[in-house]
Amino acid sequence: MLSFGVTFAQVTLTGVMESTYTMNGAKKGLGGGTKGGSEFRLGGVEDLGNGLKADFNYAFLQDHNTGGTGLTNYNSYVGLGGDFGTLKIGKQFTPLVLATWGNDAAGGAANSSSLANGSGVQANGSVTYTSPNFSGVTVSLQANDQTTPSKDENDKDITLGKSSGYSLTYATGAFSASYASNTNKGAKAVNGLGASYDFGMAKVFISSLTQSGTKDATGFGISAPLGAATLIASYSEKGEASVYELTAKYNLSKRTMAYFQNKVTDKDKKAASVTVNSIGIRHDF
Repeated sequence: MLSFGVTFAQVTLTGVMESTYTMNGAKKGLGGGTKGGSEFRLGGVEDLGNGLKADFNYAFLQDHNTGGTGLTNYNSYVGLGGDFGTLKIGKQFTPLVLATWGNDAAGGAANSSSLANGSGVQANGSVTYTSPNFSGVTVSLQANDQTTPSKDENDKDITLGKSSGYSLTYATGAFSASYASNTNKGAKAVNGLGASYDFGMAKVFISSLTQSGTKDATGFGISAPLGAATLIASYSEKGEASVYELTAKYNLSKRTMAYFQNKVTDKDKKAASVTVNSIGIRHDF
């Protein structure tokens, strides 16, 4: 990690470099990774006294495999934190997204294609409040005043209206559970419910995603640590569509990981299954 200080503030530079080779499928060849891709983040925390702290995060995605210069800004905010909880303002993931990712064995985001995950799009111009932990219970509330580009189930570009959402999470020992909801202007609420339990030798996950007028999605998964390796299996379905993923990760060090992923996708009963196999390496700095 590289860090440098200016007067009383400190800025840290962290990030990820990742490359994946997809051995078959429509996107055969080198790519930016299935475990999240390459990114860098600028962040920092300043102690304001009396238990109050200011922090910021400024993150960018970039595919180093193509040599392109384009950067995609994401999850960038400025915030305040203290005994009252945290308040963040900026481009942020919704509480629904974070809650459903927490109930996904693969970890959500680019790591997973689970049909029971909330949309990965972040809300522009959003304000998020997260409460302190009260006996294992944490509440998160969010609202935004800007439209947000997104994609529908068929990967077509759409625009989401102003949104609001919340999550309620309970965690104690090996068990955790959450309920979350998000509503965009002009659309019905999307609700996510899920839980996980860590048995030590393996951790199991279950989740669901519902919206009035659409088909329900459910997901199941298991993650099993085996020394330096971790095996992850997950299955999700929505109507006639389903996705099965099997991932094997091996930690070469604390910051470097190699992995193999097998993914089988069924769009419906009429279409043939699509199988994609990928190998990759990821380094965190």
